Amino acid sequence: MFRLTSKIAWASLVRRRTRSVLVVMMIAVSLWGLFFMEGIYDGMTEQMINNAIRSDSGHISLFGEGYRLDPDLSRQVVDVAVVDSFLARDNRVLSYVKRLKQDGLVATAHYSRGVAIFGVDLAAEEKHGRLKGYLSQGEFSFGKKGRGTIIGFKLADKLQVRIGRKIVLSAQNSHGEVSAAPLKVMGILKTNNMALDENAVFIGDKKARKLLAIDEGVSQVAVILHDEAQIAGLQEELRHKFPHLEILRWDELYPALMQSRVMMEGFNLVASLLVFCVAALGIFGVMLVSVLERLREFGIMLAIGTRFSQIRNIIFVESFFLGFIGFSFGSLIGGATLYFFKVNGLDLSMFSDAFDEFGMDAVTYAIVRPSYFVTALAAVTLATFLSVLIPLRVLKKSKPIEAINKV
Repeated sequence: MFRLTSKIAWASLVRRRTRSVLVVMMIAVSLWGLFFMEGIYDGMTEQMINNAIRSDSGHISLFGEGYRLDPDLSRQVVDVAVVDSFLARDNRVLSYVKRLKQDGLVATAHYSRGVAIFGVDLAAEEKHGRLKGYLSQGEFSFGKKGRGTIIGFKLADKLQVRIGRKIVLSAQNSHGEVSAAPLKVMGILKTNNMALDENAVFIGDKKARKLLAIDEGVSQVAVILHDEAQIAGLQEELRHKFPHLEILRWDELYPALMQSRVMMEGFNLVASLLVFCVAALGIFGVMLVSVLERLREFGIMLAIGTRFSQIRNIIFVESFFLGFIGFSFGSLIGGATLYFFKVNGLDLSMFSDAFDEFGMDAVTYAIVRPSYFVTALAAVTLATFLSVLIPLRVLKKSKPIEAINKV
C-alpha cells in the first residue's frame, strides 16, 4: 500500500513539475543560506576564542592568590616546581607556559603610554600556542643578547615605531623602585586579541626578571588541554591540589567571548526557525493549491471506494517528498560550500580595518557541525507535517464527491 501511495504522490508532483521544482529550490536555497551563515559566524566566534586561548589564557590559567584583583609582584605563583611536576605528569595537558607579567610604561621620542610587560620564553610560547604564527613583521626573536622586544601591532601604530626602532621600557620592580631598559623592536604581532595587540610588550624571561628584580615565581601559568571537555575536571583537581592559587577557565577570564558563543547558538536557533517558516509556507501554498485543483480527482477516488485516510497519506507523502528533496539538495550544496570555506577560508581583507577593531580575523574559516544538518532536518520535517494540516481540513470540508457533478 505504501508503494502505491508513493507512486501516486510522485506522479502528482511530476505532473506539476514547475511548481514542485520551485518549492524544492526555495527550500534548498534557504538551507544553503542557513548553513553558510551558521558555519561562517560560528567560525568567526571560534577563531576569536582560539586566539585568546593560544595567545593568553590557555584553557586554564593559574594565578597567585589575589593577583587578579591586585596584580602586584608580591602575588606570584611561588611553588612553580610543584605546579611543573603536576602538569608535566598529567596526560590531559597538551602544553603549558609560565609568564611573568607587570604593568609598566613604554616611551619613544614622541610618545609614551602604559603597557603590559610579559616576560616569556619564546620557544615555549611557540610550542604552546604557535605564537610565531601571529608575527606580522620582523622576526620572532629577542636578538642574540636578549635586548629586543616584540610588541602588538596596534601598540606599534600608536607609538609610531617600526622594526629596528628603539623604545624605553620602565616599571616598578619588587623593591618599589622604578627601573628602565632600552629595547629594540624585533617583531610585531597581530594576534587579534585586542588586549595584547594594544598593550603587550613581550621581552625575554631573564630580561624581565632583571628589570623587575625578581628571582623566582611567575605571574601566570597557562595550560592547554588535548580535549576541551576535560577542562572542568582538571580545574577541580588543580583547585584541590593548590587551594592557595586562583585557577580560572578561559570563559571566566573572557566572559564576553563565551557570551558570543551563546549568542551564536541563539542566532542559529532563530535562523532555523526562519527556514522552518519558509519551508512551511512554501509547501503549504503548493499543497493547498494542489488540493483545490484536484477536488474532482479526489471525489472520483472516494466514489470508487478509496478511503479518506489513503488520500490523506498521499498528500502527506507529496509534502514529505518536497521537503526531503529540498533538504537533500540544500544539505549537499550547503555542506560543499562550508567544506570549501573550511579549507580555503573566506577572505574579507577589504574589511580588515573594521575587523581589527573588534579583534576578528580578516580570513574566516568556516565550521561544519552535524548539529546544523540535524536541526535543519527537524525543522523541514516539522514544516512539511504542519503545512498539510490546513489543506487536509479544507479537503475534508469541501465534500469532494460533490465535485464530480461540477463541470
